[in-house]
Amino acid sequence: MIQRIPYVALATLTSLNGTARTGNPLVTLQAAPGAIAVVCSASITTASVLATFKLQVSPDGTTFYDLSGGTSSPITFATAAGTGSPVTTTKVLTFDIAAHAFSHVRVVATLSGAVTNTADVTSATMYYVPQGKLPA
Repeated sequence: MIQRIPYVALATLTSLNGTARTGNPLVTLQAAPGAIAVVCSASITTASVLATFKLQVSPDGTTFYDLSGGTSSPITFATAAGTGSPVTTTKVLTFDIAAHAFSHVRVVATLSGAVTNTADVTSATMYYVPQGKLPA
């Protein structure tokens, strides 16, 4: 059986409009190349507020760079806006094998649009298969 490790990258929290919430970095040596996926979730209540998620990489764990990717494996997405009632959006973003050229990866969530409130929250959990645990 393949072991899949969950790693909380972003706890469920709100943030101010336009403030990027940077996730806890994951050291890429822990994961098999191409085996890191991020479940991104947002529950947005406020009308005109939406959440945007993006993936980043770092060569040193300090300086992070936005990834730009192809259409087959998107590395960013924006949720639907709130309507006055909670609108929940969940999507999986994946790091491709090239992410292993860097020592760390993370996810970033940003709320934007109108003034946010405590009901507008984002979260993210990374799932990865440990090094050497993928079948040949």
